[in-house]
Amino acid sequence: MDGASGGSGSGANTGSSEEQKQRGVWILVAAALAFAVLVLPQVVEDDDKTSFTGSARPSSGSSRLPALPSGIPSGLPSGLPSGLPTSSLPSYGSGGGGSGSGGGGGSVETQRPATPTVAPDPTADAYRAVSAGDCLAVYDTGSGGYNTQVPYRVGCSAYNAYMWVTAVRSSSSACSQGPGQNYMSYTSRGQTIALCLTRQFKVGYCLMAKQSGSGQSAQMRAGLMTVVECDGKVPARYNQILHITGVYKAPANPSASNCARVQGDRTYYWSWVVNGGRTLLCTMVYQR
Repeated sequence: MDGASGGSGSGANTGSSEEQKQRGVWILVAAALAFAVLVLPQVVEDDDKTSFTGSARPSSGSSRLPALPSGIPSGLPSGLPSGLPTSSLPSYGSGGGGSGSGGGGGSVETQRPATPTVAPDPTADAYRAVSAGDCLAVYDTGSGGYNTQVPYRVGCSAYNAYMWVTAVRSSSSACSQGPGQNYMSYTSRGQTIALCLTRQFKVGYCLMAKQSGSGQSAQMRAGLMTVVECDGKVPARYNQILHITGVYKAPANPSASNCARVQGDRTYYWSWVVNGGRTLLCTMVYQR
């Protein structure tokens, strides 16, 4: 009994020891399973969240930046000088008063340097508008100049078409000068426009003259570019008014005798060959 009981006892103690070992193993297994089920998933989940927090672009570069709205350039505009501070560049976006928004720019406009303003010159424009063949309401006033500084154009059949423009030159020295010929010129910004003029003589019109002497020794010096009212007054440099009685094609060896209007005409005529020798101008002293 004692042996049995001892053996039994021994056997009971041994069995009890094995059971405790197995129970301890199962406890360890259960603990490991509990750890794997409850703890490990939470740690992995935390790691996943942490790996994306605070990073908009993974270091691998696999993600792409969000696309910009349509119509907004993806980079800085061309033509901007290098070295500009970042704060001076406009921000792209919808604008609105957020901090750092830059006030919402659109496109950058580069300012061109202002073109210097050139003052208009109406007189120069009037000269440039004149062409050879035009007629002008311009005449010598008898006081040392023309009636106007602006070449006022009129139809060549007009009553005041006193001058005919034979040429337009860049220098007055290029204009022919002689009886019934002259020029008027204007210089603007270093450029000269010279209008070469030929007087248009018309029967019935009057011009100024200066007579010296009398009788057979009288001499008459006419201002062939002048115009005056036939019953008007003349400036001090003149003392006569001549009335135009005829404008003819110049014959060979022209003289005042070619001015007679009727047979036996005893009118005292003063004549000049004008228009480059092509025209005979006949006049008489105007009788008031």
